[in-house]
Amino acid sequence: MDKVYIISRYRAFTESGMEFNRRVARYFCRKVVLEGKIPVAPHLFYTQFLDESQEKERQIGLKIGLKELREADEFLLIIIGGRINEGMRREIRQATRDRMRGRVVYMTRKEIKKVIG
Repeated sequence: MDKVYIISRYRAFTESGMEFNRRVARYFCRKVVLEGKIPVAPHLFYTQFLDESQEKERQIGLKIGLKELREADEFLLIIIGGRINEGMRREIRQATRDRMRGRVVYMTRKEIKKVIG
């Protein structure tokens, strides 16, 4: 089964914003599974036990994530409302350097809210 690396926002200014970003990532992970592929979403997994507010731990998570990106078969870039953060830019640069195949999904906040509930 192919591995699909999920590139989407995680950080936000508020906890509700972060929860929204997690819901978006979970929604697309589910879609990937239903396509018969394996989703790779380090920002959902590693944040369960690494402290995102501690820069050292955040950098460890980002480093592991880039390794997982290099090992993935493709990426899925999710852009909501035209916003791309620095972590996403880093992943996009890595995917570009590695000439990975991938897909891009662009949605407005209103559109994604309709599908994630």
